[in-house]
Amino acid sequence: MEEPLKKRLIVSAVFVAMTFFTNFAAPFWFFFSVVQVLSAIGLNEFLGLVQKKNIPVNRPMGLVLGALLVFFIPSGQESVILALACLVLFVMHFDTRTQDQALIATALTVFGLIYVNLFFGYLLKIKVLPHGAAWVFFSILLAKGGDAGAYFTGKRFGRTKLIEHVSPNKSVEGAIGGFLTALALAILSKLYLPHVPLIHLALLGCLIAVFSQFGDLAESLIKRNAGVKDSGEVPGLGGILDVLDSLLLTVPFIYYYILVARI
Repeated sequence: MEEPLKKRLIVSAVFVAMTFFTNFAAPFWFFFSVVQVLSAIGLNEFLGLVQKKNIPVNRPMGLVLGALLVFFIPSGQESVILALACLVLFVMHFDTRTQDQALIATALTVFGLIYVNLFFGYLLKIKVLPHGAAWVFFSILLAKGGDAGAYFTGKRFGRTKLIEHVSPNKSVEGAIGGFLTALALAILSKLYLPHVPLIHLALLGCLIAVFSQFGDLAESLIKRNAGVKDSGEVPGLGGILDVLDSLLLTVPFIYYYILVARI
């Protein structure tokens, strides 16, 4: 086994064990704390990528606002924090040294709050739903399982580049493998979500397979624009943002699908 792959599998196994404990065994405050910490690290990595473009974002203030945003997500008051963030960030750019880039710096910081903290924070909303722990597991299993399916299929059969200028290593064959893996995992989820009609699980599997791959490509686009390969330095996995990317666009969608479909 190749050394990078071995390291990737070991670190992934640790993440899986932590996920099981946090979701199924730990109290809600611990689950909340993990979401808070991961979103903070992810936002810090995102703002670091922005700074590589010489855009003067205020990373400490961004992290404070991000923590507040996640804190208020369970109460449904996240829009208040986003409005406050716009106000605070604009005021901070009244400084003449950064006013020339005030608009783009404020916009990118608020985007980071939405893209990382708000979207990932929807796991907190899912967690408190009926069968919440099972739905959190479903969300992570399909997004990351699809990632693994795409990785191994692409590594073995990948020939046709998917979108080379965005992510050179991703292939059409890998994307198909990821889609089929997510669909299979969704159907098998009937075992722990027996109350959910199979048609809903299959439809969710298809949609999540697409959304998660778009999320992966979106983060690849951000990294490529910043001129880096990884968002951080997690051994074998890149950065926390690299770990979360396929979840960020899927978790809010899953939450609203559950509410609308009443499942």
